[in-house]
Amino acid sequence: MAYDTATVHMLRNVLDEVLASSTFIGQKQRSALEIAERILWLASQGKREAATIKQHLLNEFLASGGSAANS
Repeated sequence: MAYDTATVHMLRNVLDEVLASSTFIGQKQRSALEIAERILWLASQGKREAATIKQHLLNEFLASGGSAANS
């Protein structure tokens, strides 16, 4: 899927912010690659709000710690 420049920039900012968060740093279940993949998956599902993507990553994806690809 192709994204415009503004969307790519927003997704990169989300990745940087999540990887710098204490939630990510303090956990051991998810890799940076998994976070990047989840961000792209969310974008492919139509998510375009940075706050919504970050909330999902920090409160659901990282908190679950499981290996389900699309939870």
